[in-house]
Amino acid sequence: MNPNIYVFLIIVFFFFITKNLVSSDKSYFKTEKIQGTTTLTLSFFASGMGLWILTSPAEVGWYGLGFDVLGYAISAATPFLLLYFFGPKIANLITEGTTLPEFLRSKFGIGAQKLVSGLASVYMFTFLIAELASIYIVFPVLYPEFGIEVVVLIAFGSLLYLFKSGFKASLITDRIQGVAIVGLLSYLIFTLLKSYEYSEIMDNASLGGFNEFTFFSFKSALAVIIAVTGAEIFSQGYWQRTFSAKNSSVIKKSSIFAGLLCFVTIYFLGFFGTVGAGMGLENPSLSFVQQFEFDPVFSSIFLILATLLVLSSVDTLQNAIAATLTIDIFESNKKTGQLLTIILTIAAVFFSTRVENIFTLFLLADLFTALIVVPTFFQFKKSLTSKSFLIIFVLGAVSTFFYRFLFVDVEVNPGGLFIPTDIYGLADLNTFLVAITSTLIGCLIFDRIKK
Repeated sequence: MNPNIYVFLIIVFFFFITKNLVSSDKSYFKTEKIQGTTTLTLSFFASGMGLWILTSPAEVGWYGLGFDVLGYAISAATPFLLLYFFGPKIANLITEGTTLPEFLRSKFGIGAQKLVSGLASVYMFTFLIAELASIYIVFPVLYPEFGIEVVVLIAFGSLLYLFKSGFKASLITDRIQGVAIVGLLSYLIFTLLKSYEYSEIMDNASLGGFNEFTFFSFKSALAVIIAVTGAEIFSQGYWQRTFSAKNSSVIKKSSIFAGLLCFVTIYFLGFFGTVGAGMGLENPSLSFVQQFEFDPVFSSIFLILATLLVLSSVDTLQNAIAATLTIDIFESNKKTGQLLTIILTIAAVFFSTRVENIFTLFLLADLFTALIVVPTFFQFKKSLTSKSFLIIFVLGAVSTFFYRFLFVDVEVNPGGLFIPTDIYGLADLNTFLVAITSTLIGCLIFDRIKK
């Protein structure tokens, strides 16, 4: 059976379970406030856990040490901590909301809404590219004949049910994807644990650096936590789901449960990345995947998991990017959103074939969102102007790149001037601290001037 058929059948399955949903202009990007804790938890989890989880945590585990693995796992959960505290407040303030920038408009004005919408769209578009790029890395391990056709099939196949049913389709498929991802990942991890002696696994993890906890590793882990937390809170897929919750209690409970699920998932996958390094596997991105022996049955199971992972993230990103551009930037309608989705999907497919390192791709987007996280949530009930928001952002960006220009040796640093890495290619704590601190200082100055 041609492996592309598996992917096609899963897409067709999602289309038929969502085909009876009707999506108007109003409901294409949002739904009624009716979602309960179980649905929202699974939706938060599935929309955040894309195909990148089979590669990026393994990369961190392969390159990093114990604190790096722990930090990356914490970073997967901390965005839900922010949702726990701010989600109910924002949902109650913007009762008919769809995206976070709508809240920014009420707090700062239209200029801040446009700026944050633009940066959030860039971040989500980067995430979409990374998801599609992961197909090039993971799928050929299962079936060498996979190529560009499977990227196109998934990227545009998800539009079949999205264009028919909009955000509702993404919510319904999230529930199926969430349960399946938890079940299949648990099976894979159990299989690995059964395949080796416990002592052998821990010895390899130790050789891969899992038991080493250095100050340098701690700094890198803290940088990842700051970077990912600041970035993920601007992933509008989370906010679409937050605004669909039945009440504040559902948002809080779902944030806790989804955060725990994400932490455990990323921690285990990062751990097995260190095991892969200890085993001598040479491809960091595949240091988890290559630990399996792929017979036909097992390859089919893994292919189903990989397809569910990439679809769960891709359909969320496609609808969330379209919502942000349509509602916050162009202030248009469903048809505009669909056209923009097609254009962005074509661009994402093109760029995905040119990605070499997924982790550093995320880091650049993380830095720009780190420059807006403080002013967004600074003194929650107080308002500044759009002009002040823009000045704070520019101040932070100039300060950050000025720091890297003065204190980072760009000739030996793999990230150069713009990508915030340290000399080992991991997240650079100082760069993110400069971004956070400079924008905080800017907020305090403008708050003082206003008084």
